[in-house]
Amino acid sequence: MCGITGYIGSGSAIEITINNLKRLEYRGYDSAGVAYSSTDAVSIVRAPGKIKNLEALLPTSVEGIGVAIAHTRWATHGRPCEENAHPHRDCTGQLAVVHNGIIENYAELRRELIAKGHEFASETDTETLAHLIEEMCALEGDCDKTEGVANAIRKALHHVKGSYALAVISQDSPDTVFVARKESPLIIGLGEGENFIASDIPAVMRYTRNVVLLEDGDFAILTPNSVTITDFEGNPLERKPFLVTWDDAAAEKGGNAHFMIKEIYENPRTVRETLRGRLMDDGEIVLPSLPFSAEQWQAFRRISIVACGTAYHAGVVGKSFFEQLLRRPVEVNVASEFRYSDPILDKETLVVLISQSGETADTLAAMREAQHKGATTLAIVNVVGSTLARDADAVLLTQAGPEIGVASTKAYLAQLTALYLLGLYLARHDASGNSRLTEAEYHSYVSALRELPAQIEAIITQEASYSQLAEELAKHHCFFYLGRRYDFASSLEAALKMKEISYIHAEAYPAGEMKHGPLALVEPGVAVVGFCTQPDTNEKMVSNLKEVKAREGTIITVIREGDETPDCADYTLSVPITKEAFMPLLSMVPMQLLAYHVARTLGCEIDQPRNLAKSVTVE
Repeated sequence: MCGITGYIGSGSAIEITINNLKRLEYRGYDSAGVAYSSTDAVSIVRAPGKIKNLEALLPTSVEGIGVAIAHTRWATHGRPCEENAHPHRDCTGQLAVVHNGIIENYAELRRELIAKGHEFASETDTETLAHLIEEMCALEGDCDKTEGVANAIRKALHHVKGSYALAVISQDSPDTVFVARKESPLIIGLGEGENFIASDIPAVMRYTRNVVLLEDGDFAILTPNSVTITDFEGNPLERKPFLVTWDDAAAEKGGNAHFMIKEIYENPRTVRETLRGRLMDDGEIVLPSLPFSAEQWQAFRRISIVACGTAYHAGVVGKSFFEQLLRRPVEVNVASEFRYSDPILDKETLVVLISQSGETADTLAAMREAQHKGATTLAIVNVVGSTLARDADAVLLTQAGPEIGVASTKAYLAQLTALYLLGLYLARHDASGNSRLTEAEYHSYVSALRELPAQIEAIITQEASYSQLAEELAKHHCFFYLGRRYDFASSLEAALKMKEISYIHAEAYPAGEMKHGPLALVEPGVAVVGFCTQPDTNEKMVSNLKEVKAREGTIITVIREGDETPDCADYTLSVPITKEAFMPLLSMVPMQLLAYHVARTLGCEIDQPRNLAKSVTVE
């Protein structure tokens, strides 16, 4: 996830654009750049790192510059550096492009364009757009006027697969900004004699509160005094503006009270983005970033998953899923204990390291220990330029975008999605005969993966019921979370969410362990959440919950839609039906919402809970 913004009008385009870009830095901060149209050229200034690095390079004289587009990057293609920073230009230097999203077929397009003589200067997918537009201009032959440039951009986008919010400026139409949207957010801010674009509303609020939300398939042409919106065929569209009434503090969070709830709302998009470019239209899973041949995959006899906190809980799901599909031994380890346990590792071991930030000290130490002992390391990580991403032998990016709230939400779902993709990919390419995955089962998993984002959205629409339940549950002084198989993995992360932001004591146990000690703590005022989404263990789960009920604990059950509600439940939450292995992903969304609303009911600090930090960079 990146941030783009732009301005056209009589004001100081560079100054206004940079001011707006700063309010998008939460969307990415590994590089930044601006393109502006002056008298006879499109100029570009870029810098690695945060926007302040870019500001130091900008021209001091900005008179006469009334058009600019800018970008703050969260890298997905190519390491963070000046060459890979946006904006990108074509071979002629006449146009510049900024882009948020992923061009799935960029490699194919890049090869075709190079064959036609185009010269590329970066590793990014976005630069492909600049050269593709240039190519369409050459074919059209009328890009010396606004409509010609617009037609070239529209035609270029017909060749593109993927997601994008993009903005283009061209010296052939120097008083115009061209924008398009598909599956990535983009808004237009309307002013008097000036207009704005941005990835998010907060960016433009100091200048205007009249906003148009572009929809998928929208193409817009902006001048200082007009906004024309069409579809990609050039047919006119009408999008009504609305007045933003949020205050600035709420606007930073998209109108939400906290970053955490904003990021919960981003869960569906996060899963889509992590699938994008990996799950193909024909159902095949492609992981081009992984450098291993089929023979190398077969050489791994053991898999060790290593992580901390929320990432460790994702690893617990991964262990069960990998063992189920691959029939190879898989262990999951807490990173802070890994290197001190003298782990048994060799060249036949694949060590999968999971981290949101890629800077977690214990996980980095575990990686170095694994490499020292000859194992191969694969990082599942969210930050491209992080130490873990740079130093691991292979990297699978989660593509969740920046996560601001300390309590991880969307990053957890992205990690699960990446583990599901990896497990299915390994099983699909397993020539050892160990895998039990049939062709029909594989496609059944693929179909279920495609459904997950819409199913998450359906859960989020029930948020009001979780808010009401939270008011009742906030009266309890202790929570236990119980589950079996995949449901036990769910209980680990659910307990962590409750304790870290509400400060209520919360613990997770395999349900069968309740009677081996924790049951002694059950009394009125104790809440027990029982996950009942695994049909083959549900009868035993209900028996465990009845033991709680007999001791006057409050029982909340999580069941699949259509399943019978256990008669011992005081409250029941239902989630859509999916593959049993995928239930931890769906069941966690109501748990995140419930923890959030309990903490809010209690008046807790949610985005920055006491004693905690987003990235733990010391042991």
